[in-house]
Amino acid sequence: MTSPTISNFILPKKVLHIVTSLDFGGVESHIQIIAENPEFTKFEHHFCAISNGGAISEELLTSGKQVAVLGVRSRIPSLSAIRDLIHLIHKKQPDILHTRGAEANFHGLIAGRICRVPVCIAEEIGFPNHSRKAQLAFRLIYRLADCVVAISEAVKCKLIDLGEVKPKRIYVLLNPTQMHNERAKPARPHLLKVGFVGRLEEVKNPLALVRAAGLLRDRGLSLKVTIVGDGSQRKMLEAEIVRLSLSEVVALTGFSPNPFKLLLESSLYVQPSLSEGFGLALVEAMSAGIPVLATAVGGAPEIITEGKNGWLLKSTDAEAIAERIGQLASMTMDELQAIGIAGRASVVERLSPAVYLRKLDTLYDQIYHHKHRDHS
Repeated sequence: MTSPTISNFILPKKVLHIVTSLDFGGVESHIQIIAENPEFTKFEHHFCAISNGGAISEELLTSGKQVAVLGVRSRIPSLSAIRDLIHLIHKKQPDILHTRGAEANFHGLIAGRICRVPVCIAEEIGFPNHSRKAQLAFRLIYRLADCVVAISEAVKCKLIDLGEVKPKRIYVLLNPTQMHNERAKPARPHLLKVGFVGRLEEVKNPLALVRAAGLLRDRGLSLKVTIVGDGSQRKMLEAEIVRLSLSEVVALTGFSPNPFKLLLESSLYVQPSLSEGFGLALVEAMSAGIPVLATAVGGAPEIITEGKNGWLLKSTDAEAIAERIGQLASMTMDELQAIGIAGRASVVERLSPAVYLRKLDTLYDQIYHHKHRDHS
């Protein structure tokens, strides 16, 4: 997008963010960062969950943030979602509507245009897996947006490949991450401690990490793997740990609201995902100064420069993961820590809340003033 000249228009004041839910997850963490860092933005931010609230909405409400939970059906199409969003928009009178995720984009953009919100922005929070019918629907829906934000270049390319958004209407804005003040304190030199955070689902590939741990143990490497998260593959992972006799090597901690507090002694963080729109947990690990190894999918190649601030995996199978971890295990603690320090510096510079909110403010200003200029 090109930057229009900003003249003496009245600055917009209020942004209404619409998401599907506000419990736990990547988009919920994104909203929490915006809400909890008002000192870095000149806008007044309000928030809405279409279907359900949860831990994040309760936390934001307790701290006095402007949060609405509609509690209606969000599955596309939902007339009740559009109706209640129209009512909320009329009440809030936002200058800018910012929707995130398929359900929020679909219902929010329709409601926003019905209410004549001056600026409507949609955000694609991952890789869309749309049928031909859905591609056609979103091609039409995204025409209602003044621009579509993609959370990585990889997501942008996917939207273009699907024909849902024209390249000139997409703005790439990498997700913000709350930087960890606590720094990693690597484990004893003779023990490689590996961490993983994520949903225990096939796309995150935790089973390959467990099998890689078995291969490394069999090759004589002393290691401990801590897997933080929960999901549909939990029982499968437990069975594999028993089958490979890895109960002393691999620990499944379950879900934790503060996962990296469990990983601050890690000497390596591994993200073996098959697909990843951005990689929030990866950036959080880097912000804690933990050296990272991630598959070269989604946003990871945009975040990691091989051998400078982390490492990239070229394959997602257990053998390839084990081979690469084994190579990194031969590095000295000082060498590993140097990569961790460089990784932290790189994400603080590019992905901190302050940097993100300044870029978001600039985007809002550009689109708002561009529209006012066109209509003046």
